[in-house]
Amino acid sequence: MNTPLLTARDVAERLGVSAETVLRWVRDGKLPAIKLPGGAIRVREDEIEAWLKERATPQRGVLTTTPGAARPGTVPSSVLTTTEYEED
Repeated sequence: MNTPLLTARDVAERLGVSAETVLRWVRDGKLPAIKLPGGAIRVREDEIEAWLKERATPQRGVLTTTPGAARPGTVPSSVLTTTEYEED
């Protein structure tokens, strides 16, 4: 596989973040990268694409749920009540 290797600055420009943010993601293990013998990091272009797909927001019209989403019967009834206003 012969995919281009990107610098932290290249990745930052593509994602609209700072190079320091990219480096922090790499240090924290959130972004896969290759560390060169001199200490510089490179990110494979195809890994960036896969990384972004994993974190993509669903398209409009697609319903999703998360593990912590409220289940029926778990929302306190006080949250479900409405406030009535008197008419003048």
